[in-house]
Amino acid sequence: MNNKKLTPKQEAFCQAYIQTGNKSEAYRMSYNCSNMKPESIGRKSQELFENGTITARVQELQNEVAKRNNITVDELVTELSNMVRFDVSELYDEKGNLKPIHQMPKTARQMISEVEAIELKGGAIIKKVKTIRKLDAIEKLMKHLGGYQKDNEQKKPVIVLSDEERATRIKQLAEKVAKMGKTSK
Repeated sequence: MNNKKLTPKQEAFCQAYIQTGNKSEAYRMSYNCSNMKPESIGRKSQELFENGTITARVQELQNEVAKRNNITVDELVTELSNMVRFDVSELYDEKGNLKPIHQMPKTARQMISEVEAIELKGGAIIKKVKTIRKLDAIEKLMKHLGGYQKDNEQKKPVIVLSDEERATRIKQLAEKVAKMGKTSK
């Protein structure tokens, strides 16, 4: 694609979106938002993202990243599935001791996000292992596979009334309540 159609800020937005995966954050990184409310940033970033030229550029950048890293969506979904199915017991032996790293299955090692070893005065070593957050993987899979779609479709849109519309609606409801009171006597 010829990205000369984009302004420098639009190109920066596309690049920031690829980096963060968050439209609002990409907007903050690319535009001056110092006097904007978070709701305004969210709305403006969504409007910008819906611009066909922006969407096409983001898709082009995503394709470049996938090609450069030789990765497919199917592979990513497989990795997320592995995270969801991960059993922490794969890190430990039958006695509850942490296995040496090379004795752990590769899929278990890939779930480790941090390892810390603390040596105590007597020569004892405490090993601390932090794994990925399973809930994060589950939520990502749910979004990708449309698991939240039914819930989102059931939500009713929020209607914001002006002060005048709200006053009229309150008056109508008060009249309705008054009529109900007269008919029940």
